[in-house]
Amino acid sequence: MKNFWRIVNKVIKRSDVILLVMDARFPELSFNEELKDKAEGKPIILVLNKSDLANRNDLMKWKRKHSNSIFVSAKEHQGTSMLKRKILELGQKEKVRVGVVGYPNTGKSSIINALKGRKSAKTSAMSGYTKHRQQIKVSERIFIVDTPGVLPYMEKDKTKLALIGAEDFSKVKDPDLIAMELIEVKKKLICQFYKVKADDPQDILEAIADRYKKLKKGGVLDIDATARMILKDWQRGKITTRP
Repeated sequence: MKNFWRIVNKVIKRSDVILLVMDARFPELSFNEELKDKAEGKPIILVLNKSDLANRNDLMKWKRKHSNSIFVSAKEHQGTSMLKRKILELGQKEKVRVGVVGYPNTGKSSIINALKGRKSAKTSAMSGYTKHRQQIKVSERIFIVDTPGVLPYMEKDKTKLALIGAEDFSKVKDPDLIAMELIEVKKKLICQFYKVKADDPQDILEAIADRYKKLKKGGVLDIDATARMILKDWQRGKITTRP
């Protein structure tokens, strides 16, 4: 963890503007409070990536509280022009150096590629893919320093990390508990997506297992496999929060 912050601190020191890339579906969870103290007063733009998967009303509520937010979909190439204008506005220099930080798998490399218009930073659906600092020229005026994903120094909330994709679905412990937490928060959406009807998260999880024939030997429901399927679908963006 210290190595993450050592690299990030160097990037912050060299940057004029900082982009905090967040998951638009869970902005509260992917916000990094510690970054504000480390930014040394430099402007921070909250980049809510995967906005095409999020509920528009929820995004606008967030925007009213955090005016420095820009909604972006790297996949759909939405919001990148606005982001470039904001970078130049806050940078107030002829050439602006931008630090890009955020939790693993929130889409930092994808944001950079969308800004540049072609693939420059390697991307992967697996969390923690970006390992080394890169320097990328986005335009004649914008220069970006990419970093590995950042976690708050003593982050222990494994549920939070799994929900925002910072910890890969295949590696989480107690996937059933995390899946039920997701179901509790997104109950209507989960039921609609998997076409099941129930109220209690445990019952919903079992109904999904039954519908998708997730069974162990002897016909026992495989709750673990079902939970990982749900987390995989969520992390890969198959389950959207749009109504």
